[in-house]
Amino acid sequence: MLISKFGTISTETISEFEDVCGVKLPTQYRSFLEKYNGGETPNTNFNISGISSDLKGLYGIGKVKFSLNAVCVEDVQGTLYLPIGMDSFGNDILIGLNDGTIVFKEHENGRCKKIATSLEDFFAGCESKLINKSAIKSVEEREKDLIAQGRGAIISDALRDMWRVEINKYGSLSQEEVVL
Repeated sequence: MLISKFGTISTETISEFEDVCGVKLPTQYRSFLEKYNGGETPNTNFNISGISSDLKGLYGIGKVKFSLNAVCVEDVQGTLYLPIGMDSFGNDILIGLNDGTIVFKEHENGRCKKIATSLEDFFAGCESKLINKSAIKSVEEREKDLIAQGRGAIISDALRDMWRVEINKYGSLSQEEVVL
């Protein structure tokens, strides 16, 4: 699985987070946070245990795009889970605080389904594609390409604005393989 990580954090920062939240994070998840501190996961999908979706991103600690500081521990039938990620439809990926199992939670009805026995197994079930290099080409490069293809007539301010949105979304992302 590929991730555009938010950065790295210290074990002390993770311990402070645990103290504030009153939880102990599973070892694999602590290791993941140290190395990546969450991140964006563009072009990532999974189909595990009958659940198929995309993976928009994984939470990190602190001032990051998707922050664990904005989520709460959830009690699901007597087991404590922490949201660690989400899909683009608003569903959550949760990790069991006792055993590290991974659960998919549907936001519409709150139903949860176990999809992996560990974070490593969940990542192994995810497939990512590299961001297409054309997604980070400048507006000028895109215009030049269209003109060279004889399609310059379709260039408009609206198209340039759409390109700028895509460049802003993907231009600063650097994908790397998640290794636990």
